[in-house]
Amino acid sequence: MNARDLIAGVRRNLLFVILLAVLGTGAGLGIGMLQPEEYKSTTTLFVSVAQGSQSSIDQRYQGTLFTQERVRSYAALVTTPTVTRAVIRSLGLPLKPDELAGRLEVDVPVDTVLLNITARYGDAVTVAKIANTVTARLVEVVAELETPDQSRLSAIRVKVVRDAAVPERPSSPQIVLDVVLGFALGLVAGVGAGILREALDTRIHGVADLTRLSDQPVLAVVPKDAGAQAAPLTGDRFGPRAEAYRKLRTALRFAGVDRPAKVFLITSPLMGDGKSTTAVNLAGALAAEGAQVILVEVDLRRPALARMLGLVGEAGLTSVLTGRAELSEVAQSTAGPHRMTVLTSGPLPPNPSELLGTQRMRDLLNRLSQSFDYVILDAPPLLPVTDAAVLMPGVDGAVLVTRAKKTRREELREALAVLEAARGRVVGLLFNCGVAPAADRYGPYVRDTAQPYMREAVQEPPRPYGRDRRDLGDTPQDSPPRSSRRDPFEEDRPSPYARDALKEGAPPPAERRTRRGGPPVSEDRATPPARG
Repeated sequence: MNARDLIAGVRRNLLFVILLAVLGTGAGLGIGMLQPEEYKSTTTLFVSVAQGSQSSIDQRYQGTLFTQERVRSYAALVTTPTVTRAVIRSLGLPLKPDELAGRLEVDVPVDTVLLNITARYGDAVTVAKIANTVTARLVEVVAELETPDQSRLSAIRVKVVRDAAVPERPSSPQIVLDVVLGFALGLVAGVGAGILREALDTRIHGVADLTRLSDQPVLAVVPKDAGAQAAPLTGDRFGPRAEAYRKLRTALRFAGVDRPAKVFLITSPLMGDGKSTTAVNLAGALAAEGAQVILVEVDLRRPALARMLGLVGEAGLTSVLTGRAELSEVAQSTAGPHRMTVLTSGPLPPNPSELLGTQRMRDLLNRLSQSFDYVILDAPPLLPVTDAAVLMPGVDGAVLVTRAKKTRREELREALAVLEAARGRVVGLLFNCGVAPAADRYGPYVRDTAQPYMREAVQEPPRPYGRDRRDLGDTPQDSPPRSSRRDPFEEDRPSPYARDALKEGAPPPAERRTRRGGPPVSEDRATPPARG
């Protein structure tokens, strides 16, 4: 973890850092408010050696060294019961000798013969009296110790050079200092906790994490949308989600350089990463440009396409693989601007992996790749089951979907290892529910500025172009019509939803909104097949 990772971790945990800083500030303010007022007063003593007027310089120097040693000894006497007991008795303080000693501070400046005595107490007048009385008592004790027999004068002289004065303001509490210290400690604790949380958090938070963990390119970043569950198919053509899926579509166009890539498998490390939503929107983005797309649900354990698109799920892929139905009978078409063919999972089998690994499945994929421009497979997640790995040899590429703040680093590594072991080709990664790009950066380009008649023109998607098209970006005027293209289901039983329904004499798409003998179906819902 380098400095950039640490900064990124702090930014991701910024609210946590701010919370601890605020708590530290509040704690400092509370401590300052709860502390009682206390005053300080200081006295200063000067200690010297009594020498004759005719003493030499050497004698004076030796006397100074002797005095400095004595001062340190005198400093230790200040807090002894010999001094404190007499002071308590003299002033009538409600303290014990040890308690008074705790309220005294002694300081001896370096290389001096000065002795500073500071007293602390809750009353300004009393604290000055304590300091002066302690000083007077110390002078008496020194005189007694230096002249024990009282037969001669002491060689040490202790003189008070500064008396204690009554303080004007309390020395504590210092609320400003307490608040600043509380804020600083809270900030340091928040930064440390954020770094620790980032080190212990193995979830993938951004594209930078993906690029560090894998050499695979990040094809697109799909921003988080709270309404994606209710409306998985993106309806806003100018929204950031729609633009992200168009970027994914563009990336897949160039996935096959030597050989066109048509069959793509959409999977994820675990359930809930958004692979089904990605498969649906990718198929819709490909279909919106006029390509023939079939979306096949190969998740035979927890299928979701029928529920997401409003399709019939009682018959589908498993019905075709087991020979109970033809492809044209169970394939369904969606209406609206994202018109595509969908093959749901059908009845859930007891052996999904074995069924997906059969020759019938490989033949079906080959047949679909010949009949459609793109085949999108919604596969199960890689880590819980082996279904997606079984399908890898039969596809042109796989897109691995990861989800922000859900997919973990070890899960991504394991998923990539599974794909590598299956000898599959990973086209790239898709980062789902990531941080939305700065939409205002390209403000004028993300608005619906089309003229009304142009908006009406794009409501109906263009019909498929010629099969021999090389540039998918050609316009319908530059490409020949697809009249000679073989129908995708021409080898099966005819279906009212096959592509040849657009032949001459057939009603326009807007008028074909009813099932055979059934009630009308909204254009926002898919049209289920007619059986028999």
